[in-house]
Order: sequence, then structure tokens, then C-alpha cells
Amino acid sequence: MSFTSNARQTGAPRLARRALSFCAAGLLVAASAACSDNNPFLSPATRDNTVSTFSVWAISGTNPVLPAGILFSNLTVERPQVLANGSVNFEVAFDITSDGKVAFLPARKLVPQAPAGAPVVGLAKSTSAFAALTRAPDRGYTDDSTLVAGVNEVVVVRLASAGCIYGEPYYAKAVVDSIIVAERRIVLRTLVNRNCGYRALTEGLPST
Repeated sequence: MSFTSNARQTGAPRLARRALSFCAAGLLVAASAACSDNNPFLSPATRDNTVSTFSVWAISGTNPVLPAGILFSNLTVERPQVLANGSVNFEVAFDITSDGKVAFLPARKLVPQAPAGAPVVGLAKSTSAFAALTRAPDRGYTDDSTLVAGVNEVVVVRLASAGCIYGEPYYAKAVVDSIIVAERRIVLRTLVNRNCGYRALTEGLPST
């Protein structure tokens, strides 16, 4: 009796220590997953998300030197073209439709025979306001197809060829702030998360 009682008393702290070890390990895994979109294999985020406003011109009916596309992965506006090395200098180009809306034109839609360097661009329209959309959806995108949006409509962008080592995409959101039809000019507000695989669409350094 005495021996059994001592064994239980000795074993209890061991079991407690073991349970604590498992808890600590679980917390470590949870913390690791939390810092990179529930995927412990994603690298820590290093780039802040910031809101940018761009003016772009319709690709049709405008001076050929005016920017008509955005390279989201570099936060620059460009006049779409195929470069000498076979890549393209934009991810999405823009046009104004006959009814005064904006056509989002992914590179592979615009370039008849897309070069190997043309990125795969997924587009999806959101019902949320720009500020209210805090996270990119993980599904519902249509790749390399035209999407039409009006003023105040929000479009989510998935860039599947963003230069990430393991092929994770970048995500972005864009809202059409205004369309100046007489100038064939479009004002867009954007936020791009340039951290591979992260879907947070809020300002600052993302944690997911």
C-alpha cells in the first residue's frame, strides 16, 4: 500500500511535467502558424502594406506613352508592352468600356500569345467596401479573364507568378475611385500585400 501510494505521488509530478511539455510544444506550433497565415512554411513578413493611389489611362484611344497598366508586384504604373527578354512590364492593364466602366485586363488576356514571363492573374469582385475588405479570399478568382467594375467597386487581385520562391501568390485589392471619361483616365486606390502567401489587406506589417 505504502509503495503504491509513493509511486503515485512520484508519478504525478512527472505526468504534470510531461503535460506541460506537450502544452508548450503546442503553443509553439500555434505561434509559428499564427505568424504566417496558418502556414509555418511561409517566411516572416518583411514589407508593410500601404495604400497607393494611381492614375492610369485607357489602353485604347489614348496617347501610347501614357501608363495604362499596373505592375502590382512593384507598385508602378506602366504602358503595357512585351519586353525584349520575353517578359511583360505589367500585370493588369485597363480600358474604359462603352458604358463608362473599367475593364481590368490581365496580361495573358491582353497579349495574344502570352510569353512565358506573363504572370497568371486571378480577379474577383468583392461586395465589401475597400476599407472593410481586410483579407483576400482564398478562392473565387477567375484567372486571366476580363473583369468589369464601376466607380466604388472593389476588385481583389491574386498574382500567382509574383516571384516567390515556392510559388505563393501576392494578393491585392483595388477600388475604382473615379473615371474621367473625357480624358479616358481612371483613378484607382490599391493596397498590395507583397509578402509571399499572406492574405491580409490592411495597412502595416501583416501577421497573416
